[in-house]
Amino acid sequence: MKAASSPAIPECESCPNRELSDICQLVPPVEEPFGLIKRRAMYQEGQYVFYEGHVALGLYILCQGRVKLTRLNRKGQQRLVSILDSGQLLEKQAFQEQPVHQVTCEVLEPSQICLLDRTSFLSFLKEHGELAVKLVQVLSKEMTAVLNAADQFAFTPARERLARLLLELSDRFGKKEDAGIRITLKLKREDLAQMAAVTVETVVRLLHDFQDARLITVHGRELMVVNADRLTKIAGISPSS
Repeated sequence: MKAASSPAIPECESCPNRELSDICQLVPPVEEPFGLIKRRAMYQEGQYVFYEGHVALGLYILCQGRVKLTRLNRKGQQRLVSILDSGQLLEKQAFQEQPVHQVTCEVLEPSQICLLDRTSFLSFLKEHGELAVKLVQVLSKEMTAVLNAADQFAFTPARERLARLLLELSDRFGKKEDAGIRITLKLKREDLAQMAAVTVETVVRLLHDFQDARLITVHGRELMVVNADRLTKIAGISPSS
């Protein structure tokens, strides 16, 4: 876990994102009385936290910042799996008997990451069964969300999938401005294509169509949603969703 030289990292009990994270609420803020071993570190943009195929040393929790997870396909090409932000568990492989990272984690902006030692955490769960049950519930909730998203993408046309993706990105990573909601992530067309499960050519064509319809504006990699209501209709999302 190679970290950049950075200022001291705040303790868990003073973390502003703790109450917003299901996984963080399962971990005691003060580790010594519970025999837990934590390592906190700061990473800068472009650094790697771990690599696909390497042994997973524990649970990596993104305290603050933003990272992307990628995975090699059968052709040896990198595929974007997801983008995570504050309070999320980076990967769940540490719970396996012989844990190996299934993805590579790259930092997109200065980020604080906590590595929770696998052995000490599993021992802690054995002694606190109620937290083990809550952990299963958290992981089940995440798995349900992943399956629901997969189902939606599998049975919806490309136009609807890209509209949903743009709305999700604007909701998670958007900054409100007078002209609309600017997506602060500057993603390549290849990234958008992988996230929407469509071809790059389809992404380019649909972005052009959306811009002509004045739903979004496109300036290089910078995207802005200017008509979220119409984009929501294209995405097939009801107002109550």
